[in-house]
Amino acid sequence: MSEHKALIAIVGPSGSGKSTSLRNLNPDTTVILDGERKGFPFRGSNKFRILPFANPAEHDSQFQLALKTPNVELIVVDSLTKRFEQIKELCQKCYKGFEIYGQYSKMVQATLNQYKNDKCAVAVTSIDDIVELVNVDGSTTNKRMMAVDGKEQRGKIEKEFLLVLFTEPRRNKAGAMEYWFQTNTDGSTTAKTPLEMFTDQLVPNDLAAVIARAKSYYNGEPKTT
Repeated sequence: MSEHKALIAIVGPSGSGKSTSLRNLNPDTTVILDGERKGFPFRGSNKFRILPFANPAEHDSQFQLALKTPNVELIVVDSLTKRFEQIKELCQKCYKGFEIYGQYSKMVQATLNQYKNDKCAVAVTSIDDIVELVNVDGSTTNKRMMAVDGKEQRGKIEKEFLLVLFTEPRRNKAGAMEYWFQTNTDGSTTAKTPLEMFTDQLVPNDLAAVIARAKSYYNGEPKTT
């Protein structure tokens, strides 16, 4: 039986380092699906194979094309937020009333299922959102989660991903900005990674380094840093 490859989500507000975290990926084995179509904020981005998508149908065809790319090991979708926006726009044009979000939810789930493949890992970028969750005792908690419209999918997107990394920019003692990934929740986010994959809650926001660590983790190699 084929094994589905890992799904990774990079979550955070605009300007927090989501796209920049792609900078050290290998362009020979990475394909980027570009829904934002605004360019990439790092040197050497022109070395990557970049497939733009402007609507849901184009996303699907470009994803299938990416899967067929020789030597592909990682497909990056920048961004899942844009993909969901395009789905919502399509549903608003084609349906009315309650049907809009019913079909929207089905297409969102179909997208996530599409990413589960046995050829290569898939990483997505996503804007975060503040979601109010109801606790067992009836109280409520606000949590930063992956943004999605509609109550049916809200708060459920993270379960489809093996790693959910939240961007966390911080100013160091010298006053310079540093960019990090939060690997596990601090109580205010839905960040998660497999047990003991990372010993630190914060790691540099470098997706290539995260993937290298994941490979060594599943190969049984001890963490060296």
